[in-house]
Amino acid sequence: MASSERSQPPGRGWRRLRERLKARLRRAWRPLLFAGIVIGFLMGRAQPFSPAAPFGIAFYTAVRAAGFGHFTALPAAAALLAGAALVQPSATFATTAAAVGLVHVLAGLARASGQYSALAAAVVAAAVAAGQGLFRDPAAGAVQLTFWATLTGVLALLFTLAVADAAQGRQPGSGAPELPIPAVILLASALTGLQDLTLWGRLPLHGVFAGLAVLLCAHAGGMGWGAAAGAVIGMSSFLAVLAGPPGAGMVLRAPLPDSQAMAYVVAGFLGGAFRDLKKPGVGLAYALGFLAYSMATQGQGAVLEAMALSAAAATVLFWLVPSQWVEHLARALGGERREEPEPAAQPPVDEAVREARERLLAVAQALREVQRTYAQVAAVGSPPEAALERRLRALTEQVCRSCAMRAQCWEKDVEETRRLMDGLWQQIEQEGPLPLAPLPGALEERCIHPAQVAVTLNHLHDLERTDRALARRLEEGRAVAGEHIQSVARMLDRMAEEIASGAGPARGMPAVFKVAAAVARLPKRGSHVSGDSALAVPLSGGRFLLALSDGMGVGREAAVQSGECVRLLQQLLDAGFSAEVAVKTVNSVLLLRGPGDAFATLDVALLDLATGQAEFVKVGAAPTFIRRGADVTLVRIPAPPAGVVTDVAVEPESRLLNAGDLVVMVSDGILEAARDQADKERWLLELLSREPGTDPEEVAERVLAEALTLAPVPEDDLTVVAARVGLVDGADGPPRPKPSGEWAPALTAPRGGSGGAPTKRPPKR
Repeated sequence: MASSERSQPPGRGWRRLRERLKARLRRAWRPLLFAGIVIGFLMGRAQPFSPAAPFGIAFYTAVRAAGFGHFTALPAAAALLAGAALVQPSATFATTAAAVGLVHVLAGLARASGQYSALAAAVVAAAVAAGQGLFRDPAAGAVQLTFWATLTGVLALLFTLAVADAAQGRQPGSGAPELPIPAVILLASALTGLQDLTLWGRLPLHGVFAGLAVLLCAHAGGMGWGAAAGAVIGMSSFLAVLAGPPGAGMVLRAPLPDSQAMAYVVAGFLGGAFRDLKKPGVGLAYALGFLAYSMATQGQGAVLEAMALSAAAATVLFWLVPSQWVEHLARALGGERREEPEPAAQPPVDEAVREARERLLAVAQALREVQRTYAQVAAVGSPPEAALERRLRALTEQVCRSCAMRAQCWEKDVEETRRLMDGLWQQIEQEGPLPLAPLPGALEERCIHPAQVAVTLNHLHDLERTDRALARRLEEGRAVAGEHIQSVARMLDRMAEEIASGAGPARGMPAVFKVAAAVARLPKRGSHVSGDSALAVPLSGGRFLLALSDGMGVGREAAVQSGECVRLLQQLLDAGFSAEVAVKTVNSVLLLRGPGDAFATLDVALLDLATGQAEFVKVGAAPTFIRRGADVTLVRIPAPPAGVVTDVAVEPESRLLNAGDLVVMVSDGILEAARDQADKERWLLELLSREPGTDPEEVAERVLAEALTLAPVPEDDLTVVAARVGLVDGADGPPRPKPSGEWAPALTAPRGGSGGAPTKRPPKR
């Protein structure tokens, strides 16, 4: 055996030993060890004007209390002492080395405390710091020693929590994302070790890496993290003043630390606000925010230059950090997750549909009860006898109360007096106010104060007429409100049935048709504003709206009135109301606007883009012309304008449109251009039947030009709405029902008749 070992090559044993050392180093040389060495070195350099070394003692206590073994803890201790040796005198360094050694021994007690290890580490660190302070400066005051010992203990507690989280591996999915304050305080304390380091004498490294830390936190967690990290890390600017000896470079190292700390808060908040713009947005927002606040508080000079350079360098360094590293850091810290939260458990679909339907039906029933209450209140009225008694009582109070003949008239001859007063009232109702000269003969014969009675009766009649007008207005308002409530209830009933059946009228079907529309208009002679308003817009549910309204009169007032009508109509239809309900609601609004002429015509065409079914509603509007090829038909629905009567008759008429059909809607001014002709629609029928154009804009302009040819000086506003129905690209069209008689081959609309019975095409002019 010995001979075989002696026969091995001499370098083989060294290679085996080298491999063993490499294996041990690979197991121990983790990223945390790198971080411990760097942070330990910076903590050693951070030496405030105190009899103790709070940062170094607190950090090494945390390293030992968090469970680091000898092999992994000693490199951090060596780095800490190396950093301290660079800035401390030999006597002070000796006390620091002794304190580190004492911590290495005593921190084992903290590690053995289990869940109370952080608290035990705080006690150990505070005791060691107090001992170092007494050893270095026996004359130090009790308040000073207590402050530095307490600060060391608190730092050790926070550092232990941070190191323990890093050693155990933080899980980003656990709990709500919150900024790891202990880790940020650890980083801020380490940054104080950069207080006297600059590049080229102008770029403070402390400001660069403090800004980088704020940027990383803002990118990881958004506005909240950015502002909180800026506040914590900004305190390192203040600690940088306390840390290290005074001397040259102080102005560049820590300019006005309070305002610089606030600059980190503002910049961190702005950087986090632009988190969705990734690294470029975060970096640019941080730099601009930092510079803006610095210029507002620092003015000009070397201080501002140093802060600007540090902010720019931090931003560039942040951009140079690989994005994978930044995202990994955000996940490791448990930053705000951008995924949407998981939806709460939903009830089964059938149950949800049933519940929604029941709620809609309940609301509809409640609305019907409200409408019934309106009807009952409207039905209650005062009988004629009560009105007569009120009149007589008012008359006796104002005239007969002090009359000497009161007992004769109202006690002995009361029936004759009542008949006389009733006859006088009927005379006022039929002929107007009672004359004072001459007075009615019957009144002069029976009354000794006939003039006062006549004046009082006339006055009472005026008051009663005013009351009747107000009551009628109130009754109209009740009727309008009741009708609207009833319409909403019907709409809710329909929605409930659609939910129960699982489908509405073509709402879930894809659009097969498309509509191209154009509007041409011209105000009347002497006016710069057209009183007509037109609308051609798509609606929700795969529908398309064509609307034309002619306001009462011309000019700006009519334009405002008609514009309100079409806008309200669009909103109601888009909300799901039927065309009938929407038009009645617009009519109600016009009625309730108050006294005055608030009339407007409404011409509505509502096209279902899935089926091609068009619903036409007209309230005082001119006929609509529909051209298919060379055939033209009319849609005419007689009705008074909106705002004239309370219960406007709305009778929708449906037509099935095909691809290529042209719909033309015109205002009254277009048809009135042929005022000398008995059939005012004739010229437009002929024009559309022979007009080969299919472009809506060309057709609208052609109709407007022809109207101006017939009436060069228009007496009313001229408006034309033209719309062409086409197929969506790739669509073959929906299944078509059988012809309904609306159209007949090679026939046009009748001469002056309705669109329901077409006749032969009229001859061309």
